[in-house]
Amino acid sequence: MKIELDEYCPCCDYNTFEKGERLQYSICPICFWEDDPIQFEEPDYVGGANRVSLIQARKNFIDFGSCEKDMIKNCRKPNKNDIKKAIANG
Repeated sequence: MKIELDEYCPCCDYNTFEKGERLQYSICPICFWEDDPIQFEEPDYVGGANRVSLIQARKNFIDFGSCEKDMIKNCRKPNKNDIKKAIANG
């Protein structure tokens, strides 16, 4: 699975990152995914900046709105300025 490098979080697909500042371990405020370059290139990799793989984190976000259950308390709900990738691309 190859994920396109843009402003969208690879976990929740919201536009929470800056294009020029990707893969610098920024944290998404919506799902609390840490933007790890290793896990970006290897989405099934467990370890690195996040305790779960990107593939698992995406499933977790769908199931309970966070990359990990422990991180729910740190997440915020999307607001009117947050655009989901699928919606932005039509």
